[in-house]
Amino acid sequence: MKKIKLITLGLAAMVIAGTGCLKDKGFDDNQYGINDPDASPAGVGFNLGQKFFNNTGLVLSDQPQNVDSAVVLISLLSGNPAASDISVQVSKDPSIVADYNTANGTSIIELDPALYTLNTNVIIPAGARNASITISVPNTTTLDPNLSYGLGLKITGADAGYIVASNESKILLAIAIKNQYDGDYLANGYVYHPTVPRPIVDLEKPMSTINATTVEMDLGDLGGANYRANFSVDPITNLVTITIAAGAAGGVYYQFNSGLPTTPPGPAYTPQWAGSAECNNTYDPTTQTFKVRYGYIGGTGYRIVEEFLVRQ
Repeated sequence: MKKIKLITLGLAAMVIAGTGCLKDKGFDDNQYGINDPDASPAGVGFNLGQKFFNNTGLVLSDQPQNVDSAVVLISLLSGNPAASDISVQVSKDPSIVADYNTANGTSIIELDPALYTLNTNVIIPAGARNASITISVPNTTTLDPNLSYGLGLKITGADAGYIVASNESKILLAIAIKNQYDGDYLANGYVYHPTVPRPIVDLEKPMSTINATTVEMDLGDLGGANYRANFSVDPITNLVTITIAAGAAGGVYYQFNSGLPTTPPGPAYTPQWAGSAECNNTYDPTTQTFKVRYGYIGGTGYRIVEEFLVRQ
């Protein structure tokens, strides 16, 4: 299960506020999110619930490739499927990339329009709730694997009486050449937490490219809550440096190379599974395995994740 949004060329989705939105108390209380059955008038928007900032990718090749269709879904903001075909208009918006760079101190490069094509009229078929934008990249060999590129998209209109929800109307696709660590991994380990400690058992997780030596990964089993980390691998020593991913939750992320923390904040943890002693934040290129120990500080102290991540 690949997720695109940097194009690993990994692709990233982010919310950028607009004007007027299809929200109400039920939305704010997380009762139904994008599928409010009583939304009136009905609306359309990008499926930003997939992730605020997301990655997966394209390989370095002179052959045509398409961006993963799951990354750029347009969805009905309604619990009911379309009664008839709905035409949704999409356009490029370079200001999305520029605004993101200004807000986050990044240097994402606007992707040259000559390097891709996309369908600007997307049809949500009758009986469906979603449709994807087709983005085709004929050749990636001119892109620099050490840089991140971006494509800003916005929904500009829809027919059949649907309106555009401005809080779901824009996404940023951040694009970089897929590196050697990009792929699907199986995680096993443990989450150390003051009140809800738990094992991680055979959890499937995708790892997606940020740049030539960095990938993005869900933090433990908290990816659904927008906790995501960047793993940067030193290609000489195979040591892994772990930081918070762009737009992720949890504040500063900490790594622990030689054991669980024994000093405040929070409780001193003791190993709870057989692999704990091997979690020294390294990558084994022979077995394609990450062995990591990292976490963040919550209200009552550290929350620590230990994981073996094995390439599938």
